[in-house]
Amino acid sequence: MCGRFALATPLEDIAAQFGSEPLSDLTPFTPSWNITPTTMVPVMTQHGVHGESQVPRHFRMMQWGFRASWAKPSHREPINARLESVHEKPMFRSAFERRRGVVVADGWYEWMTTPRGKVPFYHRRVDKNPCLFAAIWDTWISEGNALESFAMLTRGSNADCAPVHDRMPVLLTNEHLGLWLTEGEQPDETPTSTIARHPVSTEVNRVTANHPGLIEPIPTLFDQEYG
Repeated sequence: MCGRFALATPLEDIAAQFGSEPLSDLTPFTPSWNITPTTMVPVMTQHGVHGESQVPRHFRMMQWGFRASWAKPSHREPINARLESVHEKPMFRSAFERRRGVVVADGWYEWMTTPRGKVPFYHRRVDKNPCLFAAIWDTWISEGNALESFAMLTRGSNADCAPVHDRMPVLLTNEHLGLWLTEGEQPDETPTSTIARHPVSTEVNRVTANHPGLIEPIPTLFDQEYG
């Protein structure tokens, strides 16, 4: 699963790297090292507001926590969806077929259960390129107000991530990005030695904590002991 992530790289740089239109000036995004559920997040898509296909690749701000177009608001809106079953679950099926997106991140956090309690680990690509998380989204409308929301897809962890958690985000490669957005083609599993990880301070557990120090490693001895 993925319950927190970081995105501090300028979105204009990311948009240029992946051939996307940037966010509108009317919907700016502030860099964050502790993005939490219910936050408004930039999502890359090639589907329009009403689900139109094959529109130019662009970013829109969406809420993290999926609310289907027909659903009632809930305090338990899912932030993740399992790749293995997303195509058959009534809540996600239509979005998987028609409203796919990509969440870009510098890295993400997972928590390992240890004798000392749950320890947060920060995960990032070894090559330090942005992580591309496969996502699905939908539009919910009430009394003329629209909310776009998304969930990230997860799969069983590869060898890089399994010591910390048994699930990980579905990561796209640059080459597979367009195929996912336009065709819904599911990517292969992330190869071993793609993801690096290190333990970080439990300060990240606080949703109000937000600064670059959150992704910094804590002593190496601790890393060797638990991962």
